[in-house]
Amino acid sequence: MKPDDLGKRRLIRAFDGAARTYDAHAPIQRAVAERLAERIAALPLPPRPRILEIGCGTGLLTAALRRRIGPADWTVTDLSPAMLAVCRERLGHPADAAFAAMDGERAAFAPGTAFDLICSSLAFQWFDDLPAAVARLTDLLAPGGWLAFATLAEGSFAEWRRAHDDLGLVAATPAFPSLRALADMGAGRVEAERLVHVQPDGRAFLDGLKRIGAHAAPPGRRPLAPADLKRVIARFEAMGAGCSYQVAYGLFRRPATAPRGVFVTGTDTGVGKTVVAACLARAWGADYWKPVQTGLAEEPGDTETVARLAGLAPSRLHPPAYEYAAPLSPHLAAAREGAAIDPAAIALPASDRPVVVEGAGGALVPLHGDVLTADLIARLGLPAVVVVRNRLGAISHALLTLEALRGRGVEVLGVVLTGDAFADNRAAIERVGRVRILAELPWAETVDAACVAEWAALIPPLDERRITGLPS
Repeated sequence: MKPDDLGKRRLIRAFDGAARTYDAHAPIQRAVAERLAERIAALPLPPRPRILEIGCGTGLLTAALRRRIGPADWTVTDLSPAMLAVCRERLGHPADAAFAAMDGERAAFAPGTAFDLICSSLAFQWFDDLPAAVARLTDLLAPGGWLAFATLAEGSFAEWRRAHDDLGLVAATPAFPSLRALADMGAGRVEAERLVHVQPDGRAFLDGLKRIGAHAAPPGRRPLAPADLKRVIARFEAMGAGCSYQVAYGLFRRPATAPRGVFVTGTDTGVGKTVVAACLARAWGADYWKPVQTGLAEEPGDTETVARLAGLAPSRLHPPAYEYAAPLSPHLAAAREGAAIDPAAIALPASDRPVVVEGAGGALVPLHGDVLTADLIARLGLPAVVVVRNRLGAISHALLTLEALRGRGVEVLGVVLTGDAFADNRAAIERVGRVRILAELPWAETVDAACVAEWAALIPPLDERRITGLPS
């Protein structure tokens, strides 16, 4: 912290003074910590992950996570030394955790330090430059690591602001970012939840903020005169003395340093995944692998089809991990033969080339139990190419698939549209889905190697800098 950073010094004093009263006045903070912990526990973290927590406060999130994720190596930080001490006491001075008083917005560690998870609950709203902080924290993640946070978003304290507005006054509350602004800060998903805390009266509301250290006004804002504050409190009470918290939960993932391949999935079966996989394999000089093949009673299988269409030598083809005769969903095809798929046993084949992996059916097709194809993509750590049939309903199907993948931390390289060109579909999927369209391939009843060679020329190179990010 810079010596002249008066705002941060003011925060330290406020939170140090509230360390022993925080828990008794923080029902919203406790609820948010539990909800964030649930989201984090569902992430595909490695065994004994390296975890950095920013702004631990009294340890609400720390404790909630430790109950859920098992052994880990922890670095727990907070701007306030007093809050950090309370957190350490709550956890019982654990041997697997290091505690450090630091400004999480400017967190710095020794070169080479990398974390599998960086998490924070309701601390980001105190940062001066949140986009820069998110970028800095993302740089501290290991490849495939997660940044998981909860923060206040636009719409928080709406009732308190309205009480000021009605009287021609300006509330001394921070300007919180919009959900879109938060989503634009990283690669992943942002969800929102509105929580309301009703207090007995306006004085209780203000006292509650003081008891959790959240009463410090932003720099440059002067407190209201006593007479004006009294009027605002009366107006706030007339509105019911309830205060909204618009909570945003962000789950961002750092991509692998270099993709070992891509996973071709789709919005449904029969949308053209196999043809697209052949185009990608030819365009990128890649191997091909279909880990789960069904329907062998009716056709020779997609490996043979891709080999023919893309002109792949046998050395560039990898046999499926599971093969079944019935043309059914993988979990049903396996059950028909008295077998079961073990998704944890499916591992990417070793190769000196990238591997184009093709899934069976759509992204949410079950493999075994409640494990879906999207979960397998996340576990393999591959970016996805989503194939969408360009027809009525394409927008909804595409957006739902993108949401399902990103919710599991899967990076989406782009979308390939198959079928007749439909400009409105393309524009909506790009804009609302925040994804690039890699190519539009015409639908053909008969596809041969010449078609694939022509279409492969439309595919941009396998270069993350060119085929990821938002449409320009």
